[in-house]
Amino acid sequence: MSIHKRRTKKGVVYDVRWREAGKNLSAVVHSRADAVEFEARQQRRLRMGAHAPDEPSAMRLEDFMDEWFRSGAAVWEGTTTRSRGWLIDRWITPYLGDMALRDIGRQVVRTYRAEIVKDASPPTNTNNVMRCLSACLGTAARDGKIPGNPCVGLGVVRQTRPDRNPLEPAVVKALMKAMPTERDRIITALAANGLRPAEIVALRWRDLDAGMIDIHESVQDRERRPVKNDRPRVIPHEALLDRTIAAAVVAGRSGDLVAPGLRGGYLNWKMWTRNVWGGAREKAGTGAVPYDLRHTYASTLIMRGEDLLTVAYKMGHTPRVTLQHYAALIGKAPTRSGRTSRKAP
Repeated sequence: MSIHKRRTKKGVVYDVRWREAGKNLSAVVHSRADAVEFEARQQRRLRMGAHAPDEPSAMRLEDFMDEWFRSGAAVWEGTTTRSRGWLIDRWITPYLGDMALRDIGRQVVRTYRAEIVKDASPPTNTNNVMRCLSACLGTAARDGKIPGNPCVGLGVVRQTRPDRNPLEPAVVKALMKAMPTERDRIITALAANGLRPAEIVALRWRDLDAGMIDIHESVQDRERRPVKNDRPRVIPHEALLDRTIAAAVVAGRSGDLVAPGLRGGYLNWKMWTRNVWGGAREKAGTGAVPYDLRHTYASTLIMRGEDLLTVAYKMGHTPRVTLQHYAALIGKAPTRSGRTSRKAP
């Protein structure tokens, strides 16, 4: 490496010259001290080879994010790929895409988050956007393109958790009555027995045996996979499901899947929710969504006096998640003695 002083119309500059990967390279700085410092950094980088830390990159965030997304999509779940793709296109690239990686510091990230909140991004969406951005910038930091991830430690936007109000028995009964077919009544009864939509779609008749439901698979993107969080469970039928299955057997059940699509194969849950549930909900005179049945199941277990670990197992949760969602109900639940688990305020 060498340093060369030269004069230009704007004054004296210093060329730092070196050879790397068979090419002659150079950089121009405006003082002797800067030239010496730059030369020392380059010599250290060349000695360390591929393990040397890079200078913060001038690469545009949009360009780096494209590379990150393409490489990640090869190993991410389909739902993750679609979700991150939408977040990038809608909420990240339009705001930060033209910025150089080296210019995206903590203050920029804080200002950006405030801007998308101002542009009507709700708390859940904002937190998802920031997780996506953090994952990308974390990769950039590990690749040596920036010194650190500016999103780390930023915290989340607080949000008010929705009320987990159970449906009244009369509403569940009305929904069941409004369902057009036996299959649809079974789907509704399974949801009221605590199953997630992807678990209902995957369920086979052999998984319903001797009054128990063996929940060990789900269907995502029309592929069978383990249940969410790898938490398989075996839970008993509730009375509503028992009656519905009995009616299905009398009617003559067919096929392998408990809830197949109309043309066979896996049920399209979104279409079922829109076309079947939507019509039944209107007839029943309620604004309930299918997931309200799962909350109703959890509430039934809690008010029945079942302990936290049992409720968590039957829901496919960790105890912590169950407590987060249903703490208010757990506080009102009766104990074995018949009293509530805490004194009323």
